[in-house]
Amino acid sequence: MATGPAYGQAATEPADPVKPRIYALVAAVGEQFSFVSEVQSIGSHLSPYRRRTVEVPNNILNRLALHGLDMAIANIDPDSRRIYMALPAAQMAGISPSEREDVAISTIMAELEKMPQRLEWDRIVIATPAYRALELNGLASKLQGFGLFSQPLCQGRCGDDLHSLGQDGVDAVTSEDKTIRARTYIAPFSYIEVWVLDPKSMAILDKRQGFDGQKLGEPRYKSLDLSQSVGQKYVAGRISSLIELSVGEAVMHSELNRRGKVEIGEPKVVNPDDAKK
Repeated sequence: MATGPAYGQAATEPADPVKPRIYALVAAVGEQFSFVSEVQSIGSHLSPYRRRTVEVPNNILNRLALHGLDMAIANIDPDSRRIYMALPAAQMAGISPSEREDVAISTIMAELEKMPQRLEWDRIVIATPAYRALELNGLASKLQGFGLFSQPLCQGRCGDDLHSLGQDGVDAVTSEDKTIRARTYIAPFSYIEVWVLDPKSMAILDKRQGFDGQKLGEPRYKSLDLSQSVGQKYVAGRISSLIELSVGEAVMHSELNRRGKVEIGEPKVVNPDDAKK
């Protein structure tokens, strides 16, 4: 007598679903936001820039960095599980620029090594501030992390060597997303590093830097007043978008997105100094 499965009973046991990959996303960019402006200087020994730093409350900068990490990983591996962590940035007082990178990642790794649950993770992805000593794309030298650069004195040297400036200044984006030539501008910047670690060995698998900025300007008849709430909200929105974009692009250029997909296997350690954007 032939028999078959009862109504509603599967003929075969379903195959085990593929276990989703687990990513620990760590933001450690801190709370410091820099304001840098160029001023008229007399004498080559004086810095042409004035700098001040403010503390951004409520972990906002780490939250923006985490959102950028999350969006990038969701794009690369939609079925993955993500774990979110925010750690304080390493203290850099008295640390030379050449040593800041090592101090930053070493401090974070020491905290992560205390977490036994990391053995269940597939990758750790960390965002930290990056430092750049040289000027880039009309922005000041010696910038780190997140901030806003103000250029009220735009002259011929505001451009780079590859693009000569006309009398109307540099390319800038207006609040209506139109490109104009502006003699003065403000520029949110996001200088970050994204690290990819193997959770079990804590080996550094990849490192990507992102040095991004966006020049903002308005026509002469429509000045941008940062003392008013409308102007402040507009610039804050631009800053948020730039941070998320900068972090996300660094992830997309990392080994996590190699050949358009994530390959989790035996870690292959790379020298971070050899990583190219």
